[in-house]
Amino acid sequence: MSHRTRMTALVIAAASAAIGAPAALAATPTVAYIDGHDLWFASADGTQKRQITTTGTADMPFQVPSQGPDGATVAVKREQFLGGSRPVLYRFGGDGQRQVGNVLPVYSGATAPVYPIGLDMDWNSKAVAFGYSYCGFACRTLHRGYWLTFSDQQGAYPTNPQGQSDAYFPTFYGTRVISSDSGGSLFVQPDVAEAPFTNSYQGWISGPDNNVNWRRAEVAATGRQVALEWYSRTSGDPANGIYVGQHTGAIPGDVQSICSLPTVGSAGSVTFSYDGTLVAWHDDEGVKVAGAPNLAAGTPTCSLSSPPRVISTTGKAPHLGGADPAVWAATAGAQPGTTAPGPGSGSGSAAPSGAQGTTAAVPGAEALELRLPSRTTRAALRRGVTFTVEVPAAGRVDASATVPAPVARRLKLRGADLRVLAASASKAKGATIVARGRTTARAAGPVTLTLRLTAKAKRRLSRLRGVTLRVQVSQGAATTERLVKIG
Repeated sequence: MSHRTRMTALVIAAASAAIGAPAALAATPTVAYIDGHDLWFASADGTQKRQITTTGTADMPFQVPSQGPDGATVAVKREQFLGGSRPVLYRFGGDGQRQVGNVLPVYSGATAPVYPIGLDMDWNSKAVAFGYSYCGFACRTLHRGYWLTFSDQQGAYPTNPQGQSDAYFPTFYGTRVISSDSGGSLFVQPDVAEAPFTNSYQGWISGPDNNVNWRRAEVAATGRQVALEWYSRTSGDPANGIYVGQHTGAIPGDVQSICSLPTVGSAGSVTFSYDGTLVAWHDDEGVKVAGAPNLAAGTPTCSLSSPPRVISTTGKAPHLGGADPAVWAATAGAQPGTTAPGPGSGSGSAAPSGAQGTTAAVPGAEALELRLPSRTTRAALRRGVTFTVEVPAAGRVDASATVPAPVARRLKLRGADLRVLAASASKAKGATIVARGRTTARAAGPVTLTLRLTAKAKRRLSRLRGVTLRVQVSQGAATTERLVKIG
């Protein structure tokens, strides 16, 4: 990463204790977002909403909320003080009540600070990383990066706030910060006890190597799903989008089974629920919440475990967390089912064209149990291999079988390719799908599913003897895989 030399030496001795154990998960995911310059909470299906703040304006709006698994939520708003304005970090409880507000720390030599360029709170609702942009002396130089603070307290003008320069759109992977740089690549802090208060970084995924600029990465707290926001490296090309894949068990590491979220226009602010069941984002149609993708489907556009639902057509910057709608209803000012402010908001719970129905519950932390033999025959493959998988909930189940790209080339198989976004030190390639299957579980328990060869793989069936298939099954965030050798 370029210009990584501005990490300050501030030592925060209580960092590890302040971060502590993970916060308790709420029973139902919720979403915090900005609408009409103010902070709102909503249930994930959009049926219950509450406007949390009322003082946001066009000149001084609330921005970039982040909601923890316990419902604690932070958001930033610039406030007027004697001699100028300063950005203030407000913290709200899961009931929507404001708990504390403190000015964000700023480097003592900065003038005309502009905040924030991205913001996120760690998975324990403690540490906060927020983007900054400030001018140097006489505003001859513009400095950008992120600084760290805590959600409930911080100093106003520390001489050297802890942070990192040339680091954009910070997010947390547990207590480790992930960020992009000016070259469009992704970096992550190492897994050390002092994280996020460390000056060490590891390269993760290179933008130039993948011919895109990476803006932001979001890693699910449950399961292995990863969302990557990208935009075109070509000047003047507005192309952008959000990939979702799964890491191989460690970050930094390869991200495989890539698909694209069905976004519309300019998209961003992707976020997973802490139980892994839901994904939310913002695009030209508003704030959307959907079921987490079934990555085993192997389709270019993500196969969502439940369709997108528009929470607000005028909202932006969503972040999924664990506030409690039951508490809102018992609190004065709760507005279940109301429409967010702003022109043209329409029905706050209306689904977009082609995406009907509410967001269904899908499995998260629960594992799938796959009952599949380690060997099969070409004759069985021709008929279709039927197997059983134990699922933790009702909903769609997808399966696919792949062979590595070198094997596919040798066998002259040109089926659907699964992209692999390789980590900086990896030479991982893609894989080719040779079989697919899907079913819908009516309830938790065993379901049967049949893998059927693609047309091109069936024509090459005689060449598949001795080949090992990687069979993957997924239902929302829950996924499992098995290697099966063809005899």
